Amino acid sequence: MRKKNTVDALEYRGGYSLTGSTALEAIITGYRDGKVNKDAIRVFAARLEKSALHAKSKVDLARITNCKAALKGVKRLRRGVIERVGETLDDLLKDQPEGTERLKCLPRRALRAIAQGRLSCSESVVLLMYCSKRISQTKPMKRLEVGERYARFTYGELEELSGISKANISRAVASLKAKGWLSTVWVVKPNENQFGLLFVDGSLLTLIPGAAQMDRSKPPVAEANKSATPPAQFNNTPVIKLTTLKKNNPKREIKERKQGSFQQDLRSDWERIRERARQIRENLEEQAA
Repeated sequence: MRKKNTVDALEYRGGYSLTGSTALEAIITGYRDGKVNKDAIRVFAARLEKSALHAKSKVDLARITNCKAALKGVKRLRRGVIERVGETLDDLLKDQPEGTERLKCLPRRALRAIAQGRLSCSESVVLLMYCSKRISQTKPMKRLEVGERYARFTYGELEELSGISKANISRAVASLKAKGWLSTVWVVKPNENQFGLLFVDGSLLTLIPGAAQMDRSKPPVAEANKSATPPAQFNNTPVIKLTTLKKNNPKREIKERKQGSFQQDLRSDWERIRERARQIRENLEEQAA
């Protein structure tokens, strides 16, 4: 009998790292209070990545954070900065309970992307929030795949917790969806307003076959056009067919249209020539004076 708190061996594509839910919440609220910046988020992710490595691995935090420093827009973290930021993280997380809280799984691919500085602060916070809220299905849901895990939270909830505006959160979610780190599932408006948006793993993380093959944030065309109200039918309306044919000549209409546009172009050219002549005449008068 499998325990509820244990995780599957195949949790994410590329492996995962475990951390407490209160630690994730502390990082998010610390970013709101100004205690945590991008460097601290990168070092926090690098620590989780290092904890998932082999015990005898010689890879250190500097190697994890700076292995992609050659990319454009990626900042290199010096060892002194990493040590100073590590002390700040220790002070922030020292009061967190150990052994009694529920452990959360964070994908190692996402942790490496955050640690290497390839994600912005807003994107990193949204991804950490998703991992802290991610749960398994208590009962099968029709809009989800079999065994697929999901998370529900609103932009307002994340704005209150992290201090990031809803507009920036929306941009971060769109960017994460485009990069493949996150995906959303379409739900009807009452459920969305009551329970929050429905997030699932992106194409780079999911192990569910076929789960990320299509964009599930919008309903299919057939479902979108389907309505519960039947279309109105006017069975008693008589259909009148006129016996006299209309005098429509398509060639004549096209010819008249072309002629009208040609005359309009001539008028515009004539006005332009007259305006140019007036300017030249005024210029000559000023020179003569």
